[in-house]
Amino acid sequence: MQVAAVIHPSKLALVIIKMWMRRYSVKGPDFTGVVSLGLVLNLFLMRPMALGETYTSLGMVLAVPLVYLHIWHNTKRTRYSNAVIRWDIASLLSLLGVYWVYICPISIVFEMSQLDWVLKEFITTLMIALVYGMFLIDVEANRRFFRTLCTVISVLGLSSVITVVLTAILGSKDALFLFSLNVKGYTEITLHQETSTGAIYFPFSMLYGDYVSGTVKLDRYCAFFREAGIYQAVACFCLAYEAFTRRSKLVMSGLVGGTICAFSSLGIALLAMSIGTIFLFSGSRVASWRVVITAVMIGLVYPVSMYTPYIGLEDKALTHGASLSDRSSSIERGLQDVRRNPFGNGLYSSLGKNDGICLLAELGMIGLFGFACKVLLLSGLRLGPGLNWKKVATCAPLLITALVSQPIAGAPVMLVIGMAFVPRVVNRKGRVVHRLKKPGMSAALAAKQTSLELPLPASTMVNQ
Repeated sequence: MQVAAVIHPSKLALVIIKMWMRRYSVKGPDFTGVVSLGLVLNLFLMRPMALGETYTSLGMVLAVPLVYLHIWHNTKRTRYSNAVIRWDIASLLSLLGVYWVYICPISIVFEMSQLDWVLKEFITTLMIALVYGMFLIDVEANRRFFRTLCTVISVLGLSSVITVVLTAILGSKDALFLFSLNVKGYTEITLHQETSTGAIYFPFSMLYGDYVSGTVKLDRYCAFFREAGIYQAVACFCLAYEAFTRRSKLVMSGLVGGTICAFSSLGIALLAMSIGTIFLFSGSRVASWRVVITAVMIGLVYPVSMYTPYIGLEDKALTHGASLSDRSSSIERGLQDVRRNPFGNGLYSSLGKNDGICLLAELGMIGLFGFACKVLLLSGLRLGPGLNWKKVATCAPLLITALVSQPIAGAPVMLVIGMAFVPRVVNRKGRVVHRLKKPGMSAALAAKQTSLELPLPASTMVNQ
């Protein structure tokens, strides 16, 4: 007589969960993934995030133990890097160092700068760049960090879409209000917290403000960034990075939806440009049809930015002309100042209204050389082994936004984003691939291509 074995329900549930995870390749979070999430969330305490004006110093302090824990946890393990990441991060840190070697003396010599502000920015930017650079030089950590960043930015974009849809269904967003964050420079000048920058609506959408054009009122959401115009730039960056790496349709949908819900004239133009560059660089080689589609999408940038209903520049000039005139006046003053003194008068040397509102407007403070350094830092252009046009295309929305729209060029978050490793070749499943040695190709050339295309285990070890 055989007796059937009895399995305890809790053990049976555990077996089923393990079988399900094995079937769908679901893995529990590892230490690098947890630290990546912590460092991504820590970015929301730094400029140009909504809480950055108050908590950047706290974010700088919290980054140190997170990165130290990662290094300590991997002390007896192998952490792989490659020539591209090492060169990229070394170039960024070198450019940042050269920029400060130039800016500090002129800020002191011309005696026009707010030196306490200069010192604060000097410490925070260098510290954050060094600490995050120690983490992101690891190939796997770099990949995990930026995938996590894209996911978080996408989730915030999806939240904005949900809030907009629910508002349309309910007829008002008042019932969706949760609480309000204190955003320095915005919240204190508004009497009604529910309609000011920092108001949080279900599920977790942060309001930037209302955009009224005629009889139409649009709620602009900024995803915990200081301004909606900054979010759209980062969202377009993440869209290109996601398209060149993991290619998750859900993540990309959230990024597109979030960009649209920012209701920014520049954001819509950058979205069209980003989609065009994605088509151009998505394949391993540039095909003629990709060039045609890219040309069409880039050709749409001007009409989209000018004639999009309500938020296009043509309508915006009639309803929100001050927003355009403030920037143009500030840029004009910056150009006049740099003509008088090409070296620049020093960082934070001009404290007039809207001075330094964008990188072109900052010309009179940082001079031509400082301007060139900041352009290179934001553009993703790294000469030498790190030269990668995919990365330049990915960073283009950040550079364009900084040049003409937002004061993000010196923000710590932008420096961290500039350390992204964008692989040159990715297969259809979103995995990095390398070029195999072809007949007649020298071993040295094949090894060079491999080191540039893929962070293989044969690459240099960071620690072992």
